[in-house]
Amino acid sequence: MATPRILILDDEERIRDLLTQYLEDFDEFTVLGAHSGEQALELLARESADVAVVDMRLPGMSGTQFIREALARGSCRHFLVHTGSVDMVISSELKGLGLTRRDFFYKPAGADAILDRIRECLSQGDA
Repeated sequence: MATPRILILDDEERIRDLLTQYLEDFDEFTVLGAHSGEQALELLARESADVAVVDMRLPGMSGTQFIREALARGSCRHFLVHTGSVDMVISSELKGLGLTRRDFFYKPAGADAILDRIRECLSQGDA
């Protein structure tokens, strides 16, 4: 079985690096980082990911646009939202794309909670 691939998409370098380093410490995943939706799609064009942790407010393409495009291309099967927008609600579009309340994490979310959800998605085979 191939090592699961996790993509961290966040324009804040510090947050992206901290979450990437945290997940890499477990030696369970290959972890990729991207600062924009466009860069993330370029990475996923080379090799798909099992789970993407996505910030919603990004330069250029929004997090929602990225999720929509990645799903359309079949380059990632499950998405977690990691947002600093405390007023962010799960839109009907995001629900339609398969996200649930359990897939939303508000900054500063504990990395352990995100790790638990990633593992849950991978173990259920729905990632």
